[in-house]
Amino acid sequence: MNTIKLTPNGDGGQFRHNFNKVIGSGHLGLALYERTLKHLEMAHRDLGVEYLRCHGLLSGSPDLCSWANQGKAGLNPELGFDTDQLAGEGDVMANYAFIDLIIDRLLDIGIRPFVEIGFMPRILASSRHSLMRWDAYTSPPRDYGLWTELIENLMRHWLKRYGKKEMLNWYYEVWNEPNLDGFWSSTMDEYHKLYAHTVKAVKAADAGFRVGGPSTAGRVKAYIDEFLTFCHETNTPVDFVTSHSYSANTSARKGEFSYHQVAEPTFLPNRFQQMRDEIDRSPIPDLPLHITEYNSTTSTHEIIHDLPFNAAYLARTVSEAQAPDSLSYWAVSDIFVEETIPRAEFHGGFGMINIHDIPKPTYHMFHFFSQLGVTVLDRTPNSLFTRRDDGHVVGVLWNPNDSSRDAQQVNYRIKLPDNDTPYTARTLLVDELNANPYRTWEMLGRERNPSREDVERLRESAQPTCHYHDLQRTETCLHLDLTLEKNAVVLVDLIPVEDHSGEYYELDQQFYSNLSLSE
Repeated sequence: MNTIKLTPNGDGGQFRHNFNKVIGSGHLGLALYERTLKHLEMAHRDLGVEYLRCHGLLSGSPDLCSWANQGKAGLNPELGFDTDQLAGEGDVMANYAFIDLIIDRLLDIGIRPFVEIGFMPRILASSRHSLMRWDAYTSPPRDYGLWTELIENLMRHWLKRYGKKEMLNWYYEVWNEPNLDGFWSSTMDEYHKLYAHTVKAVKAADAGFRVGGPSTAGRVKAYIDEFLTFCHETNTPVDFVTSHSYSANTSARKGEFSYHQVAEPTFLPNRFQQMRDEIDRSPIPDLPLHITEYNSTTSTHEIIHDLPFNAAYLARTVSEAQAPDSLSYWAVSDIFVEETIPRAEFHGGFGMINIHDIPKPTYHMFHFFSQLGVTVLDRTPNSLFTRRDDGHVVGVLWNPNDSSRDAQQVNYRIKLPDNDTPYTARTLLVDELNANPYRTWEMLGRERNPSREDVERLRESAQPTCHYHDLQRTETCLHLDLTLEKNAVVLVDLIPVEDHSGEYYELDQQFYSNLSLSE
């Protein structure tokens, strides 16, 4: 029996709700899809998400730029357009129509942009190097003057459409993972040059706009010191630092799927603290740190993302990763097309919501944490209890599978700080048998594209199991006993109760409790 003794007033510090400020998504063009917007609405409503990291804003679909003169387009009477997508000449035109539709809709939902300024518009790219299904061009600009003009033009357009007051709430992050060859076909020194031109263009619109980087893949090395040293030595503005990390140790690709071994549950909290320390040792200390991507693995073909294990594994990160100012889970939705469109109902996609709006266990884990308060009453490696402003004591417990243990089942006794106030305990449970739509899909035969009837069955099975519990009273305390099975995540809401039973005239509850077919 593991005992959690909750302190009356809380002496465990504060729990920063940094885990639900920002959410990641596939490239921004996917927000033109009704399903993606629905999933963002769910994340805002249920998880409290405030920002969407707008990935791939300038390249791919929608592509921001085209040629003013389409050249040979229209000369082919059968097609009516040139088969060379890069055809054209003359001035570069910026096309805002689709981006406006997306940002308008985000703001209507209640989500603001965390703007990722990238990738390179194809007609500004210095090479044809691209990746992903939607053609993200990843080279430096062929002309930094054209790049600067584009960003200045975009900022002026947004100022006219959304206004300075709104845009001061946004973030502007320059590029995505420039330390990886695939995402930046040049050097980090060249990235620093791109950053300098970009921040100058953004600040030309208003000096108060928040700009940052280096948006590195930072599992091993985040290049934060090099970036901040450059900014310090060249007097280049920087308002925040961004980086990414995933916790996969090893990976193997077999057929359709990737198979990973993940690091210990403390890996991500420790890595984010190291990034925080790197900032504070730099020439520009005390800057905010935003983790604009993280997850357990880096593959969109890794079934871990669909399973209760992912929720139980990442719960410790959500509980303990307090160093960053925000953590952006990658990603909100399985509407995602980096390599292929989804090949099956559950295929290992990054999303915490599948293509048919079915929440995965990780989604519920985030929902549980979003219901916590700020004042910490108790924190262990596998639990976090807080007090909310409404007086509720609310906690989350988790039990990730660990083959080194003799038994996976774990028993808890939760002792309350107040022996006089009556409580009712409400629990919501996710584990292998509860709120696990992947298991239901498996039991229904793993059909890649199931019938609408089966989709409804999956949706039904995806809801956490709710129970209300009587607490046991001893001479010294009230307590609640819980058993967590393998890969369980449990929300515990201890609700203070005021008993009004005495207000009912001649209520004989015992009569109903003893109803029987026999007299």
